[in-house]
Amino acid sequence: MSETVENHERVTLTRWELGLDKALGLLAASVLMLLMIITFIDVLGRYLFSAPLPGAFELTEIMMAMLIFAGLPLVSRANQHVSVNLIVGILSPKILHLQRLITQAIMAVVLAVMAWRMWIKAAEMLEQGDETAYLLLPIAPVAFFMTLMMAFSTLIIAIQFVRIYRTKEKQ
Repeated sequence: MSETVENHERVTLTRWELGLDKALGLLAASVLMLLMIITFIDVLGRYLFSAPLPGAFELTEIMMAMLIFAGLPLVSRANQHVSVNLIVGILSPKILHLQRLITQAIMAVVLAVMAWRMWIKAAEMLEQGDETAYLLLPIAPVAFFMTLMMAFSTLIIAIQFVRIYRTKEKQ
């Protein structure tokens, strides 16, 4: 079972990429659904009963972090990061190939450094027992999840770098 994606060239996704897409897509969809339910209950309680859902703000913060970072590997794998292509139309295929390599390398390095620093911060949070203010939920697991998602994204971008390096320029 293989699927292809269209970014700069046709790429056949490996089994682990398809599995990662499905798992993270399901996680992101589940978190989003839970976020909507909590927001609905909070708003309903606030306006109909003058009793908002306790801890809804903290839960929303945690779920937004999870949603954003669960989506990062998906965006990275699909090569759908925000980009500005002002001069792409006037560059030769060889220069475009080089530009894509440099961009992937920079993204991999930046994400790797961010994952490394986030791991250190998550370990500090775990050691200090950091918790949310109202519900007293531990924050470290969320920080470790964010770290893991950045590490996955780094790996994905590194794999894309190798794929781009191995391809010949078009035309």
